[in-house]
Amino acid sequence: MYKKNQHILLLVRSLNSNKNALNHALKIAHTFNSKVLVANTPFSNNRITHKELENYISNIPEASAIQLNTSDNEPNQSIKQLNIIFLLVEVDNKKDFKFFLRNNIFHWILNAKIPTFLIGNNTSLKTDYSNIILPIDHKKESKEKMIWASYFGRFNESAIHLIPAKEKEDSFMKSIRNTLLFTKKMFSQFNFEYKILKSECSSKHIDEEAFTMPTTNESDLVILMTGKIQGIFLLRFNSIKIKHLLNSYANPILLINPMKDYYLPCEG
Repeated sequence: MYKKNQHILLLVRSLNSNKNALNHALKIAHTFNSKVLVANTPFSNNRITHKELENYISNIPEASAIQLNTSDNEPNQSIKQLNIIFLLVEVDNKKDFKFFLRNNIFHWILNAKIPTFLIGNNTSLKTDYSNIILPIDHKKESKEKMIWASYFGRFNESAIHLIPAKEKEDSFMKSIRNTLLFTKKMFSQFNFEYKILKSECSSKHIDEEAFTMPTTNESDLVILMTGKIQGIFLLRFNSIKIKHLLNSYANPILLINPMKDYYLPCEG
């Protein structure tokens, strides 16, 4: 039976010489037996021509240049047509966090039916995705992060580090314990290492704790989740939080939208 190729869609703002975002995309593509599609970031004033993109990746057989539009059907139209399993966005800290602009890359990220890797100016080049950091709050959507983390354990033999929040309210702690029970049951089906680390942080601060734990290295991937209810205020809240994390830490971020009809990666 014919099997469609899976793709990583890399959105770039500039053709910088260190190719940090491209190198991250190639590492992810290797993990998931995929190809990389490279396109100019929508809404950017710095328009990169198709020829410039082709020259940028001319010596990389695993990558191809494509053109995207900014229609209301994007990015999910391209995601479906091109079998894209992850977005990877090279974030510009000065231009991508203007909260009230309608044409903002975070509108794409929040609407996408796939998770998005965020690579900022400070993101480390050392990342090999061998360690996955998972903060766990009291929301039941945290279980979705466990599912995506398991792909790295299965396909990349990554070690997964779970950091559960500590709450005073019994109902919140019950939700966290349920997430851990779900995770242990799911992870036990696969042959990869995982650890549960101790934290004294509440759910409000557990995401940042994931970046500052003594065991977290700058090369580790941190998986975060947006809120379930979306809109302009969520866009602003997420933008402020993401800007702070990308500016403060060298870790790449995988951002997941809850309750989406995802296109899932398949084993090569």
